[in-house]
Amino acid sequence: MVPQGRQATIVAVATAAGAAGIGIVRLSGPDAIDIAQRLFRSTPLLGSRLRYVEFGIFLDAQSTQLDSGLAWVMKAPRSYTGEDTVELSAHGSDAILEAIVESAISRGALLAEPGEFTKRAFLNGKLDLIQAESVVDLVQSQWRPAVADAYSQSCGRLSDLVHELKENIISASALVEASLDFSEDVPAVSRQRVTCLVDESIQLSTRLIESFEGARRRHEGLHVVLVGRTNVGKSTLMNALLGEDRSIVTAVPGTTRDLIEGRTVWRGLPVRVVDTAGLRSTNDPVEIEGVRRTKTAIEEADLVITVLDNSRPWDRDDGDVFELLGEVAGVIALNKSDLPCLMKIPELNRQQVPVSAREAIGLESLIEAALASIPKQADEGGVGLTRQRHRDLLVQARSRMEAGRQLIGRGLIDECVSAELQDALRAIGSILGEGIEDQVLDKIFSEFCIGK
Repeated sequence: MVPQGRQATIVAVATAAGAAGIGIVRLSGPDAIDIAQRLFRSTPLLGSRLRYVEFGIFLDAQSTQLDSGLAWVMKAPRSYTGEDTVELSAHGSDAILEAIVESAISRGALLAEPGEFTKRAFLNGKLDLIQAESVVDLVQSQWRPAVADAYSQSCGRLSDLVHELKENIISASALVEASLDFSEDVPAVSRQRVTCLVDESIQLSTRLIESFEGARRRHEGLHVVLVGRTNVGKSTLMNALLGEDRSIVTAVPGTTRDLIEGRTVWRGLPVRVVDTAGLRSTNDPVEIEGVRRTKTAIEEADLVITVLDNSRPWDRDDGDVFELLGEVAGVIALNKSDLPCLMKIPELNRQQVPVSAREAIGLESLIEAALASIPKQADEGGVGLTRQRHRDLLVQARSRMEAGRQLIGRGLIDECVSAELQDALRAIGSILGEGIEDQVLDKIFSEFCIGK
């Protein structure tokens, strides 16, 4: 039983499930060292030499010898959580690690919730919320570009930029408040200085917001949609790009009536390829629904590859396809280019790449052209936003700053300007985790695995 008002000591397996050479159990809290000393026998006693690795014997809940292994102690506040922490390294059997956790629980520990170790690090001031969120991104990253973004954030680079933004707003707000509170004793606030600070803040927030799409692609991958009229070879092209038979291929028009997905990697970038229903004039309710889903897929795509049949003449159905694309980036795949060319394409502002999906000709050129067509998204100082929460709060802060800037432009520096800047400041603080509601924290840390 944990005394009322006393922080519990928590325990969990910190390594992935499954047989492995080693596995680690983590303890954190005021009784971590005491509990560890009672389930791990070593000479010298665990904890008598801080940050030394000790060899010893693990005892199960019945004090029976379970395994031999290593353990080390990190005293508060010089630990990941900011609390007394012990890490126990045993053989990586699920049965052994679970028995060590049960032994710790029998001696007074509580099983940790998902993300509770990192949540305690945040609450104890070891990490701000941006850095805490980057931990789960690091754990979940499947690609080197995503790892680089997550590690950059875990090192505090994004936090530094957000703090810079916060300090600018605080400085502007202080000048405005001074003009309101001490107008008789203090010279009128320098409108130029306030304007400069607000403009700099708007520009920095804009650059960070604009980094979101590029960083999101690195983290989640590129969303590529194949579109075209029926029977132009979209499914064959998708299978060729994936190197597997993911889509059904027949000579019957309209075979693909739903969205079919596959995953691959282009030049180190993860890619989700979506094959869509062929577009044509039809009264078939199933095909009409397929066309509706195709339109939605186009709206959500990072990149559209429009597939045309190079072996037949251009007609109205081909033109109808391009009317759906809007401003989404993309290229044209002139498929069946191994056959005599009958297609004469009108002037279109998209690069055309001859390919033969059936013969796997031109695929590398198509990939190169597709990647080149994506608008380049610059990072800010090597940092890109990867989380929708950060982007939404920055958009909110920028909106409030722009509203304040409009008032300043009309010659007003008053309570309304101050209120707008304070609203912006609250949004920026929420990114860092200042004054954030408990349910928001619970949602963020629920994404974590137990043990991290």
